[in-house]
Amino acid sequence: MKKIKKLSFAFALAAMSVFAVACEEEEPSSVNNNNCYDGLVALSDVLVSKSNTFSNAPTSSNCSALRTAALNLLDAAQNCDEYGYLYEETAQYWVNLDCSDFD
Repeated sequence: MKKIKKLSFAFALAAMSVFAVACEEEEPSSVNNNNCYDGLVALSDVLVSKSNTFSNAPTSSNCSALRTAALNLLDAAQNCDEYGYLYEETAQYWVNLDCSDFD
């Protein structure tokens, strides 16, 4: 069961990395409705950074940071007309993720 959970975690992580574009910015937690795409790119960068940190050190605190970054991206995508469908498909996984598995 734990292996399935880790595999589904890896799959969800890979699915969220689709938005990744390389550039460094401060860690945003929302997007400006006037420029939704750029906001999603910035949040994707944060997600990739948190994902890399978690991959290198899979701890519960790194998992929580990754979950927060994923939910921030999904919340922002929900507010963008063309990306809103991603929220319902993926958000529940991240909400239910138990990071204590990585203690």
